Amino acid sequence: MTLQEDMRVRRTKQNIINAFIALTKEKDIDAITVQEIAEKAMVNRATFYAHYHDKQDLYNQIFNQAIGLFTPLRNPLLFLNRKVMLTKLEKTLTGVLEDCAANRDILLLIIDGTPSRALQQQLKPILTANISGVLKQFGIDQESHIPLDLVITYILAIFTNVLSWWLHDGPDHQIDARQLAHMFVELALYGHMHVLGLNPE
Repeated sequence: MTLQEDMRVRRTKQNIINAFIALTKEKDIDAITVQEIAEKAMVNRATFYAHYHDKQDLYNQIFNQAIGLFTPLRNPLLFLNRKVMLTKLEKTLTGVLEDCAANRDILLLIIDGTPSRALQQQLKPILTANISGVLKQFGIDQESHIPLDLVITYILAIFTNVLSWWLHDGPDHQIDARQLAHMFVELALYGHMHVLGLNPE
């Protein structure tokens, strides 16, 4: 495939995704047909089926694209040095949030159209690495009386709900990605992490 052909395929797929997202703002996902998506994307049904098996496959690929925005948080290098760990974590989280804002429509489609449990199950292994890394660096991963799985579930629920709030209403409060990342880290340090015994000083 030539570069020009590859760019044309990407543009076609993006048009299909944009058409699907636009239609979800008009009607329920279950009520949307492939024909409607194709018409709005200004392609024929054959073109749609050349890229997606069906509407569910389209949604699944969008879902995976959304989850992929969070993969930088898997970076184990974030936890090699306790002194700079929180700074690196905040910087990485800022980048993730900026990507989320740039893909706001896709994220909101997933957040609003996917059962929260399904979304959290996909994000859990990504955030687990971060939470476990923080606890290990501060030497409290084996000392807390609160099960790690409960801590992760708790933080994950907060993260997804705040992300939803920010994408929906955050711009009205003029909170940018860097500020939100800093607030996340502060809330973690002086909230639930404090209960676990973490001393940020």
